[in-house]
Amino acid sequence: MISVGEKLPKSVLSKAGLSGKKGALFFYGADDAPSCSKELSAFEGSLADFDARGVSVVGVRNGAGAKGYDGPIRVIVDDGDEMREELAIEKDLFGLLGGRETYVVDQSGTVVSVHNNQFDPKSHVTTALAAAESLPAGAPNPFEAFAEALSSLKPPELPALGGN
Repeated sequence: MISVGEKLPKSVLSKAGLSGKKGALFFYGADDAPSCSKELSAFEGSLADFDARGVSVVGVRNGAGAKGYDGPIRVIVDDGDEMREELAIEKDLFGLLGGRETYVVDQSGTVVSVHNNQFDPKSHVTTALAAAESLPAGAPNPFEAFAEALSSLKPPELPALGGN
């Protein structure tokens, strides 16, 4: 499990589109499950507050939970629970439910808040918003994201030069 003060893995930040950005990343089960719908609605209702603090909000669900959410929050599918496993998010209810967990990160990807509560989905929003308020103001540094993207590039292979 990732704790406050640790960095989220670069692969998770990249998949979520949060590299070099302040963000709230919340994991939930299904678009149409009652408690998941409450959590999505609560994040939607506070989206302007997150935006005002320069914090991007991204929801992550598993493939089976994709039921056609078409709201204002960016939602991505965690194929095969790869992101959950990389973050060591524990399943709830005897392994039947994917863990409901929320991370808030600063621009460097350092975790400033972790919240896990399967039964109070709205608490994820209040906790994340409080953590977002503690983040320093300021625009993200576009050069950090650019440098990170460049570091993953490999130079092209050049043909061998022949000659006399």
